[in-house]
Amino acid sequence: MPVICNVKKWFLDIPFISRIRKLAGEYFLRKEMRIRTREVQGMGLDSARSIGIIFNAKDERTFKLIREFSDKLRGGGLRKVQSLGYVPKGDVASFLQSSQDFDFFTREDFNWYYKPQGRKVVEFMSEPFDILIDLRINKFTSLLYIVGLSRAHFKVGCFGKNYEDFYDLMIDVEANPDVAYFIEQIQHYLKMLESEKK
Repeated sequence: MPVICNVKKWFLDIPFISRIRKLAGEYFLRKEMRIRTREVQGMGLDSARSIGIIFNAKDERTFKLIREFSDKLRGGGLRKVQSLGYVPKGDVASFLQSSQDFDFFTREDFNWYYKPQGRKVVEFMSEPFDILIDLRINKFTSLLYIVGLSRAHFKVGCFGKNYEDFYDLMIDVEANPDVAYFIEQIQHYLKMLESEKK
């Protein structure tokens, strides 16, 4: 059985096959997004009572920054914050700590064209967060599914061409593509949005 699994992973990772999977995933995602309706409600951090965070759990520094950001957003328990991290490898690193507010998922949680199927991911997409924050600077189809099909009322992410349908607020960090800087910019613009609404 392990040999069959390894052959399957090898086959799916062939560049030509990966390209077909990506194109199919983008096609099915956009098709599904067209039939889903969502009420967009722009809001700042002070107004939000629930926030979802998506991130790439690639290294310890990134995880530490996101945990600190999550704690700050929680505001001493004033709001619910749920974080979902993608682990590129099947093994969850020792520095990643699951908790009530942090969950992790791997490539095993997606079907062949990158649509999420894992329970944690599907539950996260179904949650009607006031704000969804996508802290990934590099985009790929599998996690765009989570953003595109999320029921969140206001979606924030990094600026990128062709991503206008996915986010209600995009922030350009091309000059400094670092998670710490991106978090600073998110806080800045969401506070500005709060001020404009008063």
